[in-house]
Amino acid sequence: MNLTDQVAIVTGGGRGIGRQIALSLAAAGARVAILARSREELAHTARLAGEHAARVLVTPADMTDAASVRQVVAQVTDHFGPVSLLVNNAAVYTPGEPPLWEADLDAWWHDMEVNVRGPLVCIRAVLPAMVAEGRGRIITLSSDSGVLPYPLSSYSFGKSALVRLTETLGVSLERAGSGVCTFAVSPGAVRTRLTETFAAKFPDMEWTPAEYSGRLVTALASGRYDALHGRYVSVNDDLDLLMARLDEVHKEELLVQRMRAYDADGVITTDWE
Repeated sequence: MNLTDQVAIVTGGGRGIGRQIALSLAAAGARVAILARSREELAHTARLAGEHAARVLVTPADMTDAASVRQVVAQVTDHFGPVSLLVNNAAVYTPGEPPLWEADLDAWWHDMEVNVRGPLVCIRAVLPAMVAEGRGRIITLSSDSGVLPYPLSSYSFGKSALVRLTETLGVSLERAGSGVCTFAVSPGAVRTRLTETFAAKFPDMEWTPAEYSGRLVTALASGRYDALHGRYVSVNDDLDLLMARLDEVHKEELLVQRMRAYDADGVITTDWE
C-alpha cells in the first residue's frame, strides 16, 4: 500500500508494537514521527528503518504533557507537513496490581494518566489541523481486556475507555463532516517488555507477531477501510470480510437505534417509526 501522502505520529515508537508500526508505515512510504520519552530508543527505531530512515523523525516527549505534544505536532508539521495519521500506541501496565478495594488509587490513576489522558492529549493536538484539512485518521491501540470480562485493572479500564472514545469521537467527527476517521485496534498478545510477566507465568503461551499490528495499521491508514470507522478491529480480523458484511451490520445497528430512539431533547420515545 502506498502511503506517500501520509504524515504520521506514532506514540511509543521506541520499542515493541509501536516500533513495528512505525517501521511498517515508513516502508509503505509514510513520513513518520516517533514519540516517546527515550531519545535513545527512538534513535534505534530510526536506525532500524534502514533505507527508509529519512522518512523517520525522532521526537522525544512526554505524551501526557499537552505543551510538549503541541510542540511535537508543530515540529512534525514544519518538517513533513500536516499530520494526517495519529497512532496512539504508548501504554503502561502494572503487573500484580491488587484488586480495586485494596489498590493505591494514586498509583492506579497514574496508569490512567498515561493510558487515557495521553491519547486524549495527542488527539486534541492533531485534530484541529486534520479537521481544517478535511482528512485524517486516528488509530488507537486497545486490547481485548478492554472489551471482554477480564478482571478489573487500571489497564483494562483504560483500554475499555479507549474503545468507547473511538466510537463516540467517531460519531462526533462524522456528524461534523470532518473527513476524519477513528479506529480502535487489538494487537493480540504480543511479547514485549510490557508483557514479560505473562511470558514468565505462561511459558507455553502463543504470541501474536508485532508485524501483524504494523500490517493492520498500514491497511487502515491507506483509506481502503474507512467505512469501518469508529469500530474496534483485531489483527486477526479479515477486513475485506468485515467490509462485505457492513450492510448487514448497519441494519443491526439501525434496529438497535430505532428501539432506543431519542428525541431532540434527549428524551426516550416510543415512536420508533
